[in-house]
Amino acid sequence: MSLKIYHTPFTRSIRVVWTLEELGLPYELVHQKMDRAYFKTPEWRKINPVGKVPVFFDGEERLIESVAVTHYLAEKYGEGKLARRPADPDYGQFLQWLHFGEAGMGGYAGMLIGQTRILPEEQRLEPMKQWAIAECKNCCDFIETSLEGRDYILGEDFSLADISLGYILYLISLSGEQDRILSARTKLYLKRLTEREGWKKATARAG
Repeated sequence: MSLKIYHTPFTRSIRVVWTLEELGLPYELVHQKMDRAYFKTPEWRKINPVGKVPVFFDGEERLIESVAVTHYLAEKYGEGKLARRPADPDYGQFLQWLHFGEAGMGGYAGMLIGQTRILPEEQRLEPMKQWAIAECKNCCDFIETSLEGRDYILGEDFSLADISLGYILYLISLSGEQDRILSARTKLYLKRLTEREGWKKATARAG
């Protein structure tokens, strides 16, 4: 086993580092600063053809989709820990929340962080920001109601679905608009996630 992750702070690659820490797997962490010009170069495109992070290697196997990497790690090296199997009663919910954190929410959260943190102020568009806030709130209201009586999104047991959702909720918190988007249960849920040792170790090591 030779696991390597190229990581840039605040990006989706933290999902992979977090999963590696939760599973207790050895890995090589390659810090890659956020350099959009470099990400367009042939040198970086040889590492990641779409010019982004994360980039994960298991030997010669390369994966670039963060949620896919987390699932791959749990199934291949974690003996199913943090995942669910088809015979499990909550398998459907596991798949839904695992992918909702990216496919369902990622675009909206990305727009929000772009309009609040990434783009220069003169390039930001208030209507786009307000649209992103509304769409993020719509998704987070679904999380809020689903968390009733639960510590984690599937119940009492932490899973990859929480890692998938947790990153997006963290991104929303960085926007400065969390009070308009996150309700009480979801705020406590995010706090619970970021108090986990796996998250603390991942962010301490990865920045």
